[in-house]
Amino acid sequence: MEYLFLVLGVIAVVIFCFNRKAVVPLNTVVIKGIASIFFVFTALFAYIGNPDCPDYLGGFTVAGACMGMIGDIVLDLKYTYSKDSDKFLRMGFISFLIGHLFYFVSLISAYGAEIKNFIFALCGGALMFAFVILSEKILKIKYGKFKIITAVYIGIVGLSVGLGNSYALFETSTHTVIFAVAMCLFLLSDALLAGLYFGIDEKDRKNQAAITFNHLFYYIAQYLIAASLIFYRG
Repeated sequence: MEYLFLVLGVIAVVIFCFNRKAVVPLNTVVIKGIASIFFVFTALFAYIGNPDCPDYLGGFTVAGACMGMIGDIVLDLKYTYSKDSDKFLRMGFISFLIGHLFYFVSLISAYGAEIKNFIFALCGGALMFAFVILSEKILKIKYGKFKIITAVYIGIVGLSVGLGNSYALFETSTHTVIFAVAMCLFLLSDALLAGLYFGIDEKDRKNQAAITFNHLFYYIAQYLIAASLIFYRG
């Protein structure tokens, strides 16, 4: 079943990316929701289908995928219902932040954590937090009232990137390498998203290539994390 939902998800992502433009009608949000539901099901059935996958790793990963799905739908609703865009944007940030915390905990629950893992994680989080705070002029971005929540969110992503790469280095396995690659793709996706949401130049906020690659990197990351459960071996 996990492979079926993986294939269906890839099809849904292609359809969504083809239809996703700067203007986001409600039907596009529905397609995005379907693409996101499929990575939740991929994670769920990958967990169920792998007898080696611990309950805590599978459970936290599925929970993280669910929060990602919620965040996906909420973020595009900010375009569909523009008068409530700030509310939907905050909700999206919070959903993704919680999702990344679930992913972070899923790794620790499966592999444990030594000082070296926490050092990698803290360095990644601190670097990403500082980058958001200090890089507005360089990137021609203005976060405005969303600066703190953006910095906190990217800091949490940085924690997961650092932790994931530490396990890929010190606990090398198919599962940890896939997870680390996925987290790096999340970071690339969020880098593009910053320009789309907060770019000073309106052309940057409507750049079709950035819109497409933002979603491609994001969905590849989510499906990689979901499918990584297939390859976990205790």
